[in-house]
Amino acid sequence: MQKAAGALDGVRVLDFTGVIAGPFGTRLMADLGAEVVKVEPPIGDLLRGAPPRRGGRSPYFGQINCGKKSISVDLKHPKSKSLILSLVKKSDVVVQNFRPGVMAGLGLAYSDLRKHKADLIYCSISGYGQEGPSSHRPAFAPIIHAASGYDLAIMSYQDNLDKPLNGANATADYLAASLAMGAISAALLKREKTGQGDEIDIAMTEVIQNILAYEIQELQFKAERQRPNYGPVRTKDGYIIVNPISPNNFKDLALAVGHPEWLDEFPLNTTDRLKNWTRLMNELEKWTVQHTSLEAEKIIQDGGCPCSRYRDVWDSMHDAQVEARRGVVEIDDGAGPYLIPNTPVRLMNSEAEPKRFVPALGADNAAVLQQWLGLDEAEIKQLSESGVLFEKTEKRRAE
Repeated sequence: MQKAAGALDGVRVLDFTGVIAGPFGTRLMADLGAEVVKVEPPIGDLLRGAPPRRGGRSPYFGQINCGKKSISVDLKHPKSKSLILSLVKKSDVVVQNFRPGVMAGLGLAYSDLRKHKADLIYCSISGYGQEGPSSHRPAFAPIIHAASGYDLAIMSYQDNLDKPLNGANATADYLAASLAMGAISAALLKREKTGQGDEIDIAMTEVIQNILAYEIQELQFKAERQRPNYGPVRTKDGYIIVNPISPNNFKDLALAVGHPEWLDEFPLNTTDRLKNWTRLMNELEKWTVQHTSLEAEKIIQDGGCPCSRYRDVWDSMHDAQVEARRGVVEIDDGAGPYLIPNTPVRLMNSEAEPKRFVPALGADNAAVLQQWLGLDEAEIKQLSESGVLFEKTEKRRAE
């Protein structure tokens, strides 16, 4: 059955975001059919230069920005503001993740733009929010992980550590971007009902604090038991992780590994059993070390208890379940094709998938200004020659 156009088809997004917090959210919107125009400075998004690189392109950048159009505008140029205001009038959504105050300094804050587009939806993503004593601070995901309590919360579950773990993940960025897409979609629905726009303020610290539900509540109300450490259990050739939380899960585990006596030795009551979690895992490991990770995973899973072996990312991407769901797709940034995960948002009756192309810097200057504003070649050339527009000389694979 042929699917209908994406759920956000017809929505125009003016995207002033860079790196990850913002760009990933607007890419998800592009996956769902929105027309996303990425507004970049003459040097381009910082992520364009990020490794790994081949053929002068960053596939890291491509994964997060595929399906968008790119215009490159010097926002500090005195003639750029009128151009941006003209584009805003043709937009449904503006998204930005500059440090608070930057857009206001350019005359592009929500209070400025709503005068030109009353029903505009304006989303700001920042480390600490748009107001407050810390709002001005610069932040990337690792800073937010430290500032929000996330890193020390993770450390509290580790043994024999005297400092937080090293890490390069961008959890705060991806979560903030995903919530931005959800908030924007909600604002679009509200606008459909009321005709009113809205301003959205997303602080990455608050995003992370919202995933620390147990830790925040345990600090206020001392728990009767310690939350179990869901950690690795050693096998003959690696590690697995098991999660026998409910009484039925525990029963399934005990029977699967041939130890029905555990049902008498360890309480079926979940709270009491979790008090003996470490001892249970030690007993389980006496069995798992006699099996490979794959063997142990299959036996325990087939028995009905949640279990997985530890896998690297490449192995996970090529899992039969992922392949069955088309969980990996191919895009091309002009330097050649490569794989990225399919969009995690699936709609059964409308298109929801990453677009195959990746925009070169400023590659869509002319097309966007012609289609959105009706400018002719001479007017666009004048903007380029005056330094308002910039286009890098490189090719983009055809859509």
